[in-house]
Amino acid sequence: MDYFFDLNEVDVQDMPGRKRRLVVGENVMMLYIEREAGTTQDHTHDVEQLVYLMKGSARFTVDGNTKLCEGGQVVHIPKGVRHQLEALTPITYVGIYSPLREEAIKGEA
Repeated sequence: MDYFFDLNEVDVQDMPGRKRRLVVGENVMMLYIEREAGTTQDHTHDVEQLVYLMKGSARFTVDGNTKLCEGGQVVHIPKGVRHQLEALTPITYVGIYSPLREEAIKGEA
């Protein structure tokens, strides 16, 4: 089992509107994502998530509650709750999921 990761050495997954790097543990996973301005995502998943917005500006909606977030803010998303992200500028963020989000690991989300 690996204990230390250098994101500069983690494979980049090039996806529509975003690039991401994935680190997976036994019961928790992290996505480092760089997303283009103007991109959106609206979905639910059966795992809990924390989003740390590192830089940029984005509009998040969680369970019908909307907030404009800037770099340095964190969003909590309970499992099974509909949520949306709208990148108002290019953004960089970290998504932490527990338990593992299998569709994200497979590159389907």
